[in-house]
Amino acid sequence: MKERMYTLKNFEAKTAAITGAGSGLGRALAIQFNAAGAHLALCDMNMEGLQETKTMLSNPSLQASLHSVDVSDQAAMEGFANEVISIHGQVDILINNAGVTLLPKPMEEIPDTLFKKVIAVNMWGAYYGTRAFLPHLKRQPEAGIVMISSSAGLVGLYGLSPYSMSKFAVRALAESLSMELADTGVSVLTVHPGNVRTNIIKNALDLAPEIQGKAHEFFTKSPALAPETAALKIMKAIQRKRNRLIMGVDAHIIYLIRRLFPRAYPKILASIFRQAKFE
Repeated sequence: MKERMYTLKNFEAKTAAITGAGSGLGRALAIQFNAAGAHLALCDMNMEGLQETKTMLSNPSLQASLHSVDVSDQAAMEGFANEVISIHGQVDILINNAGVTLLPKPMEEIPDTLFKKVIAVNMWGAYYGTRAFLPHLKRQPEAGIVMISSSAGLVGLYGLSPYSMSKFAVRALAESLSMELADTGVSVLTVHPGNVRTNIIKNALDLAPEIQGKAHEFFTKSPALAPETAALKIMKAIQRKRNRLIMGVDAHIIYLIRRLFPRAYPKILASIFRQAKFE
């Protein structure tokens, strides 16, 4: 019988490490990878959320380790990588998904501490994760790194300066890695979603409780992607070894506006984003 080739086209018996897996897109990715036969190493600061994710897995016979980790802490991320290897023996896919944001507002109105917190989680978290897991990924015949950027990593968006800054950095790191790893078995995918129906706005660091519902509703209304749909698109892109995935009608429109109107796009997009009113 012909030996089956080791490939990421088939996720069976692979191990996927996913950050921010306690809710939203990270949870959806965990569910879909589990359904595809992969073992999981899931991290989040919210252990209760991780435990809830685990109860939603359709194939409980597969390993799913849970890790309470602050991705902005380099030592913690190194510990996470070591735990994954100790428990699972290997890692085949790393998904740097954990992220936070603020409500849209001009940069000068954002407290320095909050600005830096967004950078710490979104940018340094992706770096720490990649730094910690890359040596283990390179040991595999084929492996994949997924960087969850954003439409704000394609076009700097009004009122989202810290988020855009962090997501452009994630994109830059991923593109550099794609070149550095071109002759290895490690592929790198950068994902640029538009709005996805997750709790990222509901969990915004500066969100007042009284406007939580309005903010969440505004950012998750149509044409926002369902997390399950986004997760399946990402998995298909990994299998095809794509290096970029732009998904969501809004993400494509934003990117198209910039390309079609290179001078006027700041005013066009600013007029759209100023409509984000919650009070």
